[in-house]
Amino acid sequence: MTTTSVDGRSVLRAERRQAILTAARELVASASTAHITVEQVAERAGVSRRTVFNHFGSFDALLVAVCEDVLAQVTAQVLDDVARRTRRTAATGHDPNASLDALCEAVRGADLPTAMVSIDRLIGGLGGDETRVEAISQSALDQVGRRIAAEVLRADPGLDPLTLDLTVAFLMNGVGVLAHRWLEQSGARLTPATRGAWTRSMSRLLRQIRSGYTTA
Repeated sequence: MTTTSVDGRSVLRAERRQAILTAARELVASASTAHITVEQVAERAGVSRRTVFNHFGSFDALLVAVCEDVLAQVTAQVLDDVARRTRRTAATGHDPNASLDALCEAVRGADLPTAMVSIDRLIGGLGGDETRVEAISQSALDQVGRRIAAEVLRADPGLDPLTLDLTVAFLMNGVGVLAHRWLEQSGARLTPATRGAWTRSMSRLLRQIRSGYTTA
């Protein structure tokens, strides 16, 4: 098998995966997710039902991936911000908390409210099953957290991996809790007042996280 054929298969697989994600996102946005089937997603994406399950083990796993897709811009924003902040602190020598501070500040500055409102609009009507909705959105946040942790550790190999993993876990679970409460209180509306409420909640979360990793 040539390298060209392997690369071609990889490209085709990536294209099919994206087509499935796009189809699911469009269908979910246009109707109640409780009535969307894998067959509808497959038909819209131009693939077979089997292909959908080859890429995603279940319909909920597909919805998690859709949420990750929504969060992709925020993830890139966080990683870019972390890189900028860590470059600025690198000249002063290695501080074990500098990268964690950079991560927390990057998450605070990211446009998570817009992403969480988009996710709520996509999966919030999941047959009235609030527990399922929260599980799907939290799984997406956890996946994003793992990617961010890997990139932060690559940029700063001197970090203690366990401390980093714990910080990211606290951060992403905290974001999930805040998002649930904030969506209820804000009515999933984006206004200066609701954004201010989000920022205040994030500041509270970061204070609590920092009190854990700065007192060891």
